[in-house]
Amino acid sequence: MPAFPEPAWFRALGRLMEAESALFQRLGFAETRFVVRVIPDEAGNGGETLVGLMIDGYRMIDATMIDHLDDFDADFVICAKRSVWDRMLSEIADSGRPSLRHTLSSLALVGEELWLESSDQLREDKFYRYNQTLQEMLNLASQLPAQ
Repeated sequence: MPAFPEPAWFRALGRLMEAESALFQRLGFAETRFVVRVIPDEAGNGGETLVGLMIDGYRMIDATMIDHLDDFDADFVICAKRSVWDRMLSEIADSGRPSLRHTLSSLALVGEELWLESSDQLREDKFYRYNQTLQEMLNLASQLPAQ
């Protein structure tokens, strides 16, 4: 089984999104392309990773490793150190969702441990518009085999 943040791991989430289509239909149509940016911690746990994701409607249509942000016309980039992503995913594995303080929305609101980057405020707004879809997508990681 691929591991976070490999594109194949996100594609596995995409397959689960299709299996849970009623949930995503209830949340509403989403159309966004974004990047998950995983920044190594000071202790060093690999290099920076950039994964471009595309959601169209109620499903993920693409997940691909990218070398440079300019290579992917993203609406926004979700940035966090590896330890922040690992903590969120660990909580999801344990209880099906992260604690309220460790959701995408809460972390982005504070902006210290996880932040957004975008060159266009209207496109960045898609994060807030589709944020529950993005969180529910990540919550599906609880159904993936343990890493």
